[in-house]
Amino acid sequence: MENRDYSARGWLLVLAVIVAVAALSFLPSAKVFGLTTEEVDILSELRPFNQDEAAAVPVDYVADFEHLERELAAVEAVVDSMELRAPSSLRWIVVEDSIPERPTLISEDLKQPKSSRFVPIEDYDTAAITRFDRFIDKLIDGDDVRVAFLGDSFIEGDIITVDLREKLQSIFGGRGVGFVPYAIPFDIFRTSVRRNVSGWTAYSLMNTGSIPASYRDKFFMSGYLAAGSRGSVARWDVTDAKPHLDSCSRARVLITSRDTSNVELIINDTLRHQFGVSGADYVRELYVEAPVKSLKMKVLSGNVLCHGASLEGGRGITIDNMSIRGNSGYTIFGSGVAVNRQVDKLWGYDLVVLEYGLNGMQPGQRDYSRYQGKLEEMIAYVKRSFPDAAILIIGVSDRWIKGDGGWKSMNSVEIMTPFQRRASENQGVAFWEMGKVILSYGGIGGFVRNGWAAGDHIHINFKGGARVAEPLAEAICQRAYERLVEREGKIRDLVCPLEIIPMDLFPQPHKIEVVQTPLRIDYIEQ
Repeated sequence: MENRDYSARGWLLVLAVIVAVAALSFLPSAKVFGLTTEEVDILSELRPFNQDEAAAVPVDYVADFEHLERELAAVEAVVDSMELRAPSSLRWIVVEDSIPERPTLISEDLKQPKSSRFVPIEDYDTAAITRFDRFIDKLIDGDDVRVAFLGDSFIEGDIITVDLREKLQSIFGGRGVGFVPYAIPFDIFRTSVRRNVSGWTAYSLMNTGSIPASYRDKFFMSGYLAAGSRGSVARWDVTDAKPHLDSCSRARVLITSRDTSNVELIINDTLRHQFGVSGADYVRELYVEAPVKSLKMKVLSGNVLCHGASLEGGRGITIDNMSIRGNSGYTIFGSGVAVNRQVDKLWGYDLVVLEYGLNGMQPGQRDYSRYQGKLEEMIAYVKRSFPDAAILIIGVSDRWIKGDGGWKSMNSVEIMTPFQRRASENQGVAFWEMGKVILSYGGIGGFVRNGWAAGDHIHINFKGGARVAEPLAEAICQRAYERLVEREGKIRDLVCPLEIIPMDLFPQPHKIEVVQTPLRIDYIEQ
């Protein structure tokens, strides 16, 4: 009997199924037997993010500083007794993190010509040594430094931060992606870490209606929380997307376990350790020191709330990307200040970056005084949550909208930036004008033409993020250079030497006017 090859028919069948399923995306909602069908969009996860959809999510957070102060007073009252009731850090040391000393930095190590797109960091702190200076000093001294980079969908997927992290780690030390929230919207696009979870119920501060009342004060500043019980599994894997991401020496998981639970951590699919977690209503970390390529957490018993995990290593800088799409920044007020304080006690944040503004833009609006007031409240909230951290406000990007005449700029940089700068000045924090960098490339329209941004003329991609990260890293390095110059006792003119033009290079003829002063000689009679 002749053996026929039916593989071509199989491929045709697969193609037909794909076409048929994709066609469902074009069917409108309709009524069938009195029931209304929903529109199907199987490609929704691959589509560019729709800003209007996110803005429609009901979020109404306000700064309740009275409640904040009461919460902080309660935290301070029990902070000393926490360790006695249940340790805040449960540790598993496989291999001690032996880190060679980093060579001492001198100003010449950081000296480089300013690029044409250099934008300085403006520091409005009036102290002799500002909080931002203290952050810089720790960087150049080779200490462990931790940065929380909060923002909206503009930095989602580790955009900007993945390149900023790599640049600064290559200079100041450190490894790893840092903190990765339990939930990562559109994590298919994130290249700096891989995450797989099952058996958890996830919650977001952008969807208040779904959050149980007992969880509403349990959110960290990242804005995501997950509840798991026996059988819940979460896994994080490093990637080689950047040289400093592919191996780590520490892993840290943030959890809350109100009742006794049992959790297992598995490193690199080989090393296992079970943590018996006694019940306590505050944040704790499961801390591991070992060469880490992958981290897996399994809940064996009990109920656990998980914020996320950090993959890090070496001595140096760790940058945590905490983005929430569609967020104007007000979700900060939905985070529990007690939770933020507890995490800060464990990890010690040195800098908190706030990148917001695009979601607050409205066509035709020119007065953003109300937004400025909200931003100042956000800064105050961060100060109370992370009392030792410096704060850096990132100025708004360029945003375009489509009208009858095509795409045109909303002038977001020119209109909103002064209000953001004024808020930074009033609160005495640092400010960096990102919009100036975007405009130097022809605005967001220039980014779109170069393939560095989405067609919505709002969101940049990883190529665009690299263009923003470079001058931000340059601005940080410039501050480090200036601090080192001060510490070395150099004179400013010697730091940036003047360009002296030799006399024989003057164009001829060159007139030199010589003024002679009469010489006075006093004679002494003998």
